[in-house]
Amino acid sequence: MKINKIIPLIGLLFFIYILYSIGPEKIVSTFLIIKPELFLLALIFFIPRMLLYSIKWQYLCTLQKMKISLPDVIKIFLISLFYGSVTPGGVGYYIRIYYIKEKCKTTIEKCITNSLIDSATGFIGGLLLSLIGSVFLLQTNPGLFPTFLFAFIIYLTIFIFFMKKERGNKTVQYLVKPFIPDRFKTRIDHSLKSLYADIPSLTKIPQILVFEIVLWIIGAFQVWIIAQSFQISVPIHIFILMSIIAAMAGSLPISIGGLGVREGTLVYLLASYGVTAEIAFVIALSGFLT
Repeated sequence: MKINKIIPLIGLLFFIYILYSIGPEKIVSTFLIIKPELFLLALIFFIPRMLLYSIKWQYLCTLQKMKISLPDVIKIFLISLFYGSVTPGGVGYYIRIYYIKEKCKTTIEKCITNSLIDSATGFIGGLLLSLIGSVFLLQTNPGLFPTFLFAFIIYLTIFIFFMKKERGNKTVQYLVKPFIPDRFKTRIDHSLKSLYADIPSLTKIPQILVFEIVLWIIGAFQVWIIAQSFQISVPIHIFILMSIIAAMAGSLPISIGGLGVREGTLVYLLASYGVTAEIAFVIALSGFLT
């Protein structure tokens, strides 16, 4: 069996391990404690999150001179959300590239750039909030800060580097082209030109990042709403940051939809506040469902 087929099973195996370590009966009984009205309220908050994400994505499309209506953006978002939730590392989200191309009538390369910038800014926003969260958790989890600091610096540096066409061209020129047959080099040049067509300037990225940060907070707030079904003494800002850290851990491509990794991370983080494993597990899984 190929390793790329084995890796996504790691999170699933971890999920099963946690499930049976806690006990299925405990988890089921804990699920039943969740107040229906709170779960419904958390679900309702999905609507403003969806609208805000769609407005942000449409704004990015506008920056790239790609015309698409808000209803179409919402439709594509919902489709890609489904596929992203059931694939390792959320790679299913990139199915939206096909739909954007059909709606905007533009090149596939331009749609790839659009999707990559959208995903990258979301990841950077999540890393930034996780880095802030790691500062608050220095006493209980000192290893989180250097990990997220390193990840944030590296990811941001790579993003800024490739946002400039000249640097992208040079990278391809020296690291990619020498290994490509001559008959394909012209096609590579054309594709590279299309990838950087109408790419937004770096000065526009902070505006997109503000959207992303708000989106991360709303998503974590949905999880916090569900957590109010239980008697937990975790300050709201700490809980929200912990939830974001768990979601970032769940984005690793070692699980399907973050299953297992996200739950295990939140169980570990909330343990320092005396939250039992079954409650933390149920909160994390319920949050995913919203």
